[in-house]
Amino acid sequence: MGSGSTRPNNADDKMIAAIERGDQGEFKDRKPVKNTDKKLIKEKEARTEKAQEKTERLKALRLAAEKEAKAK
Repeated sequence: MGSGSTRPNNADDKMIAAIERGDQGEFKDRKPVKNTDKKLIKEKEARTEKAQEKTERLKALRLAAEKEAKAK
């Protein structure tokens, strides 16, 4: 394939090449900009924490049920 000097190397070059080919709708940056939306990040953390608490409660309930079953 060679040295690759004729191929686009960064996102800007790739986007320009895609525009020239006429398929700019298909272009996607491999490394999109990180989302710095603090509200969204906090919401995700809250959802994760809630899911972890639910999992812990279910685990405790399961263990209690197993313990009760062994006692019988």
